[in-house]
Amino acid sequence: MRTHTWMAVLGALVAFQSGCGMAAAEARPTRSAPAARPRGDVALAGSMPAPAEESDQRVAGNAEAPQGAPVPPPPPPPPPSPETKAPGADKKAEVAAAPGARDASMIVYTATLTMAVYQVQPNLTAVERIAKEKGGFLAIRGDNRITVRVPRERFEDALGAIEKVGDVLHRDVTAEDVTDQYTDLEIRIKNARAMQTRLKQLLEKAAVKEALDIEKELARVTEELELMEGKLKLLKDKIAYSTITVVFEGRGAALSGAQKVRLPFPWLGQLGLVNLLRLEEEKP
Repeated sequence: MRTHTWMAVLGALVAFQSGCGMAAAEARPTRSAPAARPRGDVALAGSMPAPAEESDQRVAGNAEAPQGAPVPPPPPPPPPSPETKAPGADKKAEVAAAPGARDASMIVYTATLTMAVYQVQPNLTAVERIAKEKGGFLAIRGDNRITVRVPRERFEDALGAIEKVGDVLHRDVTAEDVTDQYTDLEIRIKNARAMQTRLKQLLEKAAVKEALDIEKELARVTEELELMEGKLKLLKDKIAYSTITVVFEGRGAALSGAQKVRLPFPWLGQLGLVNLLRLEEEKP
């Protein structure tokens, strides 16, 4: 009886150990050859970023190109921008646009010549003819004096041609800058016109008593406006046409009284040197 009991216990133990062994065998991973990686995994692994060391090795490998391999040409330089400006262009533009920059058209040119000639009247006509040839006109003509007006851009040419008529004894040329005067007149005229317009508007709405005072003020402003407009017109005329005045002095009569006296320079006759020499000769 006791023997049968131990036999049953041993059989149960053997069965238990056999069951545990089979469970452990199923749970233990079997070692086998690594399975082939599918193509999809290879592609995925290739798309993953390589480590820093591998990237450096690849760059170094690309840098060491084999000898004889064609070297790609360098990229062309970028085209020049059409808005590129020369150095100093902006500065020149600022200077040209500065309020203080002077305009050559605001210059009034005036010339006065004193000339010695043998015949006065023909030379007066010659000066008038020169002025008309240069696009000018006659302003004043006297017995031995003439004033002509020529366009400002022909001033130098006309002056040079007139100086060839006779011997120049005196020459005076002035260039007056009237920019400030011109600008001041323009501003004053603009303000006067604005005042005139304002007074006319008030006159339309004013009563009889107030209208008299407004009319007086309007008359005063209108008179000043007309005066300033006349000055501006005259100034524009002086700027557009330069003035040349020529005074002729005859020298033939002075030399006829003392033909034997010869002066080295014609202008010495204007100083009365011929008469002094003649008086010295007439002394006993």
